[in-house]
Amino acid sequence: MSDRTPPPNSGDDRDFEAWMKKRQPQDEPSPSAAFMEMMRQAAARHRTAEDPAAQAAALAQPADAPDLPQTEDATADAVDDAEAAYAEEEIPHPAPARPQRRRRRRGARTLGVFAGILRTLLVTVVAAVLTATIFTWFTPSEFISSDVRASLSDAIATDAATFVPTSQPTPNWARRIGIVSGHRGPQNDPGAVCPDGLTEAEINFNVATRVVQNLQSRGYTVDLLDEFDPRLDDYRASALVSIHANTCQDFGERVSGFLISTAAVRAGTTGVDDQLVNCVARHYATASGLERRIGLTVDMTDYHTFREINALTPAAIIELGFMLADRDVITGQPDGLATGITNGILCFLEPQSDAAVQATLSP
Repeated sequence: MSDRTPPPNSGDDRDFEAWMKKRQPQDEPSPSAAFMEMMRQAAARHRTAEDPAAQAAALAQPADAPDLPQTEDATADAVDDAEAAYAEEEIPHPAPARPQRRRRRRGARTLGVFAGILRTLLVTVVAAVLTATIFTWFTPSEFISSDVRASLSDAIATDAATFVPTSQPTPNWARRIGIVSGHRGPQNDPGAVCPDGLTEAEINFNVATRVVQNLQSRGYTVDLLDEFDPRLDDYRASALVSIHANTCQDFGERVSGFLISTAAVRAGTTGVDDQLVNCVARHYATASGLERRIGLTVDMTDYHTFREINALTPAAIIELGFMLADRDVITGQPDGLATGITNGILCFLEPQSDAAVQATLSP
């Protein structure tokens, strides 16, 4: 007698394999029957989750049930039934793995692109280095002519300090000039006064306004400033000249001439201040016909405006002449005096032009 023990319904494939080994060789089912049995058990497990009663009915099988048919038709029917079960979704399908494979392929392609770019850059750099090296090794020294090499050697050996860079001149409108009309302002300070009422303030103003007009006609920006003008505080300009006249006092003898000075001590501008003084003195002497006097007073060398303006503003103070001995000149020739001061300022601001003018006037 063959073993008619029904297959286990535990759902474990290992139990089923053990059951298959216990059967006699003559009772072993065909592969198709084994497959159908596995499909039946899978279907039973699937229905168990929904209906326990259906599980009992599906797994019930008599102990003396005949062996499954071993014919080809039965095998074909079993395969058809299995396919139908899958089609009707009685047995859950495994989740497709295609999206995962697609993502892996996409990642592999991206990595390949980056690797290709890096490889191209590396090859390019290596090729450039090799090309430069080969060109350096095999370029003959005669590639550059001897004349060109000699010129390059001279250029390298030349001290760069010997070359003076060419600069564009500053336009006149960008250069500011300050002209102080001595003793003018709301303080009503007349300055020196002659017995007939002639005041220093009016002489100074008469000349200062003409200087301002002359410089403005040359395109400069010019400020006409009072004696104690608030704008003098930290005043910045290319030049500043304060115009005054000397006393009307009678010294018992003729005292004539003009005086001009810069500050006795003013850090940072001593050199340029002296240049301004020398230029104005030379041109004023020519225009006025007056002699420059040497003696200076503390009121000139320690003039308050020198302490008020910016330390880098070149500045000078001029005494046009003595109101008693030089009265005819300083009151009767205001245009000439203004021209002399104007030319002196231009000599300081435009030294090249002044040198050319002086060359034409020299015999």
